[in-house]
Amino acid sequence: MKRQQIIAAVLALIVLAVATFQASRPDAGQLKFKVRDNIAYGYGGTNSRSYGVVKKLVQDHPQVDTIVLKHMPGTQDAVTNLKIARNIRKAGLKTHLESRSFIASGAVDLFLAGTERTMECGAMIGVHTHYVLAKGGLVRGKSYHPRNTGYDSLGAHVQKFHIDMGISPDFYAFTRDAALPEELYYLTPADIARFGLLTTPLNCP
Repeated sequence: MKRQQIIAAVLALIVLAVATFQASRPDAGQLKFKVRDNIAYGYGGTNSRSYGVVKKLVQDHPQVDTIVLKHMPGTQDAVTNLKIARNIRKAGLKTHLESRSFIASGAVDLFLAGTERTMECGAMIGVHTHYVLAKGGLVRGKSYHPRNTGYDSLGAHVQKFHIDMGISPDFYAFTRDAALPEELYYLTPADIARFGLLTTPLNCP
C-alpha cells in the first residue's frame, strides 16, 4: 500500500511539472485581438505565422489607437516577434497593461513598441533569457546561457530595437541575466522606472 502511495505521489509530481512547463510556454499561433471601440485587447503568443496580425488589425479597425495586452506569454519566433513590435510602433499605437494583465518574454517587446506605454498596479511583466539553439535542438541550463556560451544571436537585434523604442540599451542584458529560459523574473516598480519602460510613471502604494 505504501509503495502504491509513493508511486501515486511521484506521478502527481510529474503531471504537475509537465503542466507547469506547458503553462510557461507561449501559446504559439494564437495571437489575436478583440476590438471594442478604439481599444484592441491582445491575447496569446506569437510565432512565424503571426506577422500579419497587427497589420490586419490596423487595416480592419482604423479607429484603434491602443492595444491592451491582457494575457500574452511570449513568442516562439523572436525575429518575427520584433517585426510585429515594429509594426505596432509604425502604426502609432499606444500600449497599456491593466491591473490583471500578464505579459512575458517576447510579449514585453510588443508592449515596449507602444508610442505611449502605461500600466496599472498589479500588472505582471515577466522576463528571462532565451534558449540557445544547438545541433540537437533547444538546450537548457546555466551552462548554455548566452552569457556563458559567449554567443548571443539575438542580443544585437534586441538592443537596437530597444534603442529605437527609446528604452535603455541596458535592459536587454538585465533580462538576459534575470532568469533562465525555464524561469521568469517579474519586474518590480523600481526595475520599470530604472529602464524607462513607461511613458507615464507608475505610482503604486
